[in-house]
Amino acid sequence: MGRKKFFTAITLFGISFTLAILMILVSFLETEVGQTKPLTDKESIVVLPTLELRQMYYDTIYTYDTSYVNGEMVLDSSYTVDEAGQSNSNSELAMTYLQRHFDDLPNVRLKTFFSDANVFNAYVNNSKVVMSTVYADAGFWDVFDFEFTEGFGFSQSAIDQAEPVAVITTELADQYFGKEENVLGEFVELDGQDLKVIGVVEPAGVSLLSFGIVVPHTLETTVNRQEEVGFGSYIAVFKGDGAAGAARIKDDIKFVNSTLEVHPSYQEYFNEVILRPSTYHEIYADALLDMDYNDGAGTSLGVMKWILLGLISFFILLPTLNLINLNVSRILERSSEIGVRKSFGATQGTILSQFIIENVIQTILGGVIGIALAMLGIKLINDAKMLGDVVLKLNMRFFLFSLLICLLFGLLSGLLPAYRMSKVHIVNALKKNKI
Repeated sequence: MGRKKFFTAITLFGISFTLAILMILVSFLETEVGQTKPLTDKESIVVLPTLELRQMYYDTIYTYDTSYVNGEMVLDSSYTVDEAGQSNSNSELAMTYLQRHFDDLPNVRLKTFFSDANVFNAYVNNSKVVMSTVYADAGFWDVFDFEFTEGFGFSQSAIDQAEPVAVITTELADQYFGKEENVLGEFVELDGQDLKVIGVVEPAGVSLLSFGIVVPHTLETTVNRQEEVGFGSYIAVFKGDGAAGAARIKDDIKFVNSTLEVHPSYQEYFNEVILRPSTYHEIYADALLDMDYNDGAGTSLGVMKWILLGLISFFILLPTLNLINLNVSRILERSSEIGVRKSFGATQGTILSQFIIENVIQTILGGVIGIALAMLGIKLINDAKMLGDVVLKLNMRFFLFSLLICLLFGLLSGLLPAYRMSKVHIVNALKKNKI
């Protein structure tokens, strides 16, 4: 590294910059789909996002043919029945519909029904404060493990008595009160109601769970005229015992789905009720790729995995190939050194291990620089809110993934040139250059 300082600087820059991009990508994936609060147990979660009413239309297509039987022409006909289209209507679900049909699923350990599609504006000191509002039940605080900086979540008694209370995020506290601490007991105006702050949480920082304030669902004043049909503004989140428990919950929901009938007021237009329970990762992939549900359950998740695999492979293989070429030319300059070492008894394995270790050390050094660049990049992304409400996080999993990427990078870029040079004959190595 000291012999060719300019070459070393270029190599370290290429390694550190590439690893920084990879680490930011890993941090994003860890935040969105990894085991991070308030969703540290994502594989056990099942989401029921919408209710769909559907009616399929079919068309009969006839095929005519003629043949001769005993000299007489006979007309043959056949037909097929194919789908000719469909009519459907879908929406999030009504709270009453969820309570009636999904309150007691056998494999559910925890559950919550909440509405997150609500935005209200408040004016504080002549400034508008936008409040993304969640109407939720008491189970919201059991399913999601938020980090409370002050206070606690509301209880079932607060739900039953429609107590005017609220839990807000530190971000909303700063916007509304000008401070993130010591806001318990303060009041927030929401939709014409004064709500007492009983808890403060850190922002979720996950794109599928974004809000500023959570209040009991019994405080909701909006009346949905289609609640008897099942349409509303609520989604359901169930939690089981691991991935196997989540699979059983999906089966429970599908069984309930098989017993549901279209409300009489809609039977003129629709004849089928369709529910699509999905895991957290399936929901995330559907939202990210916006694929049609008819493509099949889990299709978008499979596509997302292939896209991520392709991106990671591209970021690893392309700079690795460049580094291999650089390492080959660099090692060729040391051919005489290799020849002398071999003449004094160094084996092929010794030479191979030497160059691999040198390359791994250099890559780890570049990785340390890359980690520093990634931390700086993550801070800039979070401060500028480049990803909206998503907050990239640094944790042990992030560093472990980063270390793994560094080691993989070093091995891939050093193995081939080291292997080639370890096989060089002593005489040929000594002829190349002077020591």
